[in-house]
Amino acid sequence: MNNICTVILAAGKGTRMKSEKPKVMHPILGQPIIYYPLKASLPLSKATIVVIGHGKENVSAYLDQFKVLTAVQEPQLGTGHAILQTLNILKSKNADEVLILPGDMPLITRESLQGLLDTYTHSKSPMGILTAELQNPFGYGRIVRDAKRFVTRIVEELDTSPRQKKIKEINTGVYIINKDFLLKSIPKLSNKNKKGEFYLTDIVAMAKKSASFKVNDPDEAYGINSKAQLAHAARVMQQRINQRHMEQGVTIIAPESTWISPEVAIASDTEIWPDVHILGKVSIEKNVTIMPGAWIKDSTVETNTIIGNGSIVEDSHIPHDSKLAPFSHIREYNPF
Repeated sequence: MNNICTVILAAGKGTRMKSEKPKVMHPILGQPIIYYPLKASLPLSKATIVVIGHGKENVSAYLDQFKVLTAVQEPQLGTGHAILQTLNILKSKNADEVLILPGDMPLITRESLQGLLDTYTHSKSPMGILTAELQNPFGYGRIVRDAKRFVTRIVEELDTSPRQKKIKEINTGVYIINKDFLLKSIPKLSNKNKKGEFYLTDIVAMAKKSASFKVNDPDEAYGINSKAQLAHAARVMQQRINQRHMEQGVTIIAPESTWISPEVAIASDTEIWPDVHILGKVSIEKNVTIMPGAWIKDSTVETNTIIGNGSIVEDSHIPHDSKLAPFSHIREYNPF
């Protein structure tokens, strides 16, 4: 097993979101964007550092529930500059590798991160890069390879030549890097480029050759920079979560109109009708029927219960064999 310290980059404002809220705090199915890369990476790491900046008080308050450290990036001068803010913490950690990923990539999966780690380990390269192939790669750094298929360079969109713009394989912004190599390379970065920023991608050229792992699903590569992208990510996550529950024996009559948070637990033989929202920390036991238009949040529903259509259940414990009438409003109810 790799001895890994993870760094999650979450300092950006997200100008195109048109919001005062920090970009990584916009919700997808009841959880902020940053929840998803955290959940994907935490099981792989012995320590996690989150780089915060814009709205740092808001982000830091949310992170208090996780066992993570924070580093502040102010001003935000690029991904390389973000890693520079973590150097003192990294030096203090007993880690061999550093896993770096953006905090605005909610669709990244643990399986892809593990695939990257495995490829990197077998390659003996100083770093590994997670890539994706997109039909429209505009805005992403392009992957440049040598004759042996190692990555030798990543060229950012603004710096690409006409030929490089045609490359469809892109950099997702996820890396696994030998810690000693990273510590030596980051201080050598320059901001002599069109954006005047310190690009983490420039250390690829310093590595001479880098391993890579390409995601199977290009949706994993999408960072969230607009409300439209947020809605797309929510729809993809909705499909993933609903598919998982159906594979475990839950009947979802209209998956396209059923919204379930990632931390919800639902037992088999539960039947969910259309236009249902189940959000937060919810536990639903066997043989429960949830009728159309119900809203359930932060609650427990015991076996053989019927939740009537249009009902609202929040912060409550519904006993077994209950039958909630249509349009019931149950809040902070616990009969035990």
